[in-house]
Amino acid sequence: MPLEAWPPYQGWPNSPTWDVFTTLTDEETRQPLEALAPDAFRLRQWLEEHVQRFLKGQETPRPVELLLTHWATDPARRIDWSRVVAAAQREGADCSLTPLEAAAVEALRPIEQGLPSDPSLSLALWWDGLARRWAEQPELRLRPSPLGALARCIIDSYLQAIDWQRLAQALRGE
Repeated sequence: MPLEAWPPYQGWPNSPTWDVFTTLTDEETRQPLEALAPDAFRLRQWLEEHVQRFLKGQETPRPVELLLTHWATDPARRIDWSRVVAAAQREGADCSLTPLEAAAVEALRPIEQGLPSDPSLSLALWWDGLARRWAEQPELRLRPSPLGALARCIIDSYLQAIDWQRLAQALRGE
């Protein structure tokens, strides 16, 4: 989701920016982030490096793991699962789907049989459980899969939405 598509949240430009500030100002990561705060680019670089380490199953600070687990599970409530199931049951591409919904369709295609007729709640719960397990188990993050592709798409959409300048200002206490 592009930055302008995210509504303001808790007095912040959007929820991904707020998530980064509130989660990563934990004792373990506060000092490194405050040291980078004068330079929004370096701040972004630091987080993107830790995201890549996480995705490769490498050790990352616990607050980064918590942030990425939250991001991977959060869209369970934001994806229109009815549209996703309808698209998964049709052949061909649906141009009206968001990138997140399109990734969800690809994740569901292999298990198309037995999808619930009213998927909104049941698929949201299903994705929440799978995403949580994917985030908590490095070996699952390393294994290529449609579910992993969806989780990576979700994390990438959140990363793209961060207002790095606002985050740097907040870390500087401005």
